[in-house]
Amino acid sequence: MLTNQMRIRVEWGDCDPARIVFYPRYFSWVDASGHHMLEKAGLHHDVLAEKYGVRGLVLGRVGMDFKTTAVFGDTLDIESSVSRIGGASFDITHTVARKKTIILTGQETRIWAVDDPNSAVGISATRIPDEIRQLLESSPG
Repeated sequence: MLTNQMRIRVEWGDCDPARIVFYPRYFSWVDASGHHMLEKAGLHHDVLAEKYGVRGLVLGRVGMDFKTTAVFGDTLDIESSVSRIGGASFDITHTVARKKTIILTGQETRIWAVDDPNSAVGISATRIPDEIRQLLESSPG
């Protein structure tokens, strides 16, 4: 399945006064890693909107299991990979590690959403096209 690896350095502004990473930063980092993964496969948001009419890849669910903490100055490796492809959604699994120590594991569900003027929120889920399924199942590198 499609995978991305990203390395970040924990900066002072990422931390609380105890020099420990403030937990919302992890959500931002894994979100960025997931989007980089999609862009690597040619699925940039502009392409999705223009070619497939996608309004967005709506976040349907997200969760993280924290194993330990990261602190100011740490270098973290983030790995994100597609772990499931459903009808109108797919899951991305994330691992954040410092060297060989796993900081957290997480998973998110993204929903393939298109404009729908008949929906109360203006969008609705629709089946992921076969061409996109093939890209999500690929292993570019």
